[in-house]
Amino acid sequence: MGLIKLAVADAAITFLWVVYIAFMRPAADMIVSAFNIPGHVFYVSMGLLAINIFLFSSLGGALGGALWNPTAILAFYSMGASKDSLFSLAVRYPAQMVGAVGGVLAAKELVPPSYREQLRGPRLLVDLHKGILSELILTLLITFSVLVAIFKGPKSKFWKNWIIISATIVVILLGAGYTGPGLNPAHAFAWAFIHGKHSDVEHLLVYWIAPLAGAFAATWIFQLVFPKGPVKEKSA
Repeated sequence: MGLIKLAVADAAITFLWVVYIAFMRPAADMIVSAFNIPGHVFYVSMGLLAINIFLFSSLGGALGGALWNPTAILAFYSMGASKDSLFSLAVRYPAQMVGAVGGVLAAKELVPPSYREQLRGPRLLVDLHKGILSELILTLLITFSVLVAIFKGPKSKFWKNWIIISATIVVILLGAGYTGPGLNPAHAFAWAFIHGKHSDVEHLLVYWIAPLAGAFAATWIFQLVFPKGPVKEKSA
């Protein structure tokens, strides 16, 4: 797939990802109400997150390797497991950011009015230094888990996704009281952009520099732990 087509696919899938995330809480509440299971919103939300990962993993493959998270692009590039270059990163990152902003704008219009006040991106809930460290470590953990699942995990794509889902839920729980967590610079950028905070130093350090550094560190650790030559993705 040509770089322009891939960038367009990145923008499209990031747009859909952001919209899906925005609709998770309303959808969870509707399911809890429909099945009369009060007190289970969290579990339903985690189920929707699992569906999300399965769905977007398949969609990304169908779109020729489209991704919705800049940390994933950096990780695969650092591993030598993609055809990306610094130039292609410079094209794909803005595409994801544009897609994310479009997703936020669409979500703010489409989400039921009673939920619009709750719509917001990741927020820094601790001091700057703790936020940077938290986002770095959490992104390192989730990226390392994804790399293990894809390159060293079971051959079944189903079980690869379950490893990623489990790791994602753990990381979200760990980071909920620190940075949201963010884990996705494009998603965080979109909400910051809407509120005019996308150029703030705090936003750049916590939601861009820290997660990208965490993703890069994860690839370095992965190659240190599994030093067996060039890495090739297993076929599912």
